[in-house]
Amino acid sequence: MTLLEHHCPGCGTAQEAFLRYPWYFCGDCRRLAHDGHGRSLEFANASLFGGLVWRIKGEEDWQDASYVLCLIHGRPVLVHEARFGGVVAEPVPELPLAHLHGLVDLRKA
Repeated sequence: MTLLEHHCPGCGTAQEAFLRYPWYFCGDCRRLAHDGHGRSLEFANASLFGGLVWRIKGEEDWQDASYVLCLIHGRPVLVHEARFGGVVAEPVPELPLAHLHGLVDLRKA
């Protein structure tokens, strides 16, 4: 944690700054994540020991993933496990993401 200023890239709300995640979405915007069909998505840790799981909101089964590409406010977002637990969503960088093992791309309809 640091005293640097950070604002959510989705809604502009002031957030606590983290050097590891300099441009992350707030929890309210992360809850607006959806796939290319407009279906709302949910994310969680797989267990107390970490891991990422996701599902379409309202469905029962969780799916394992290392990374999930989805949309928030119509913009591409990369969702992944935070270093010490939790889930973080960040705008997709312009770099190729093919090197990310376990990537699930949900952006396309």
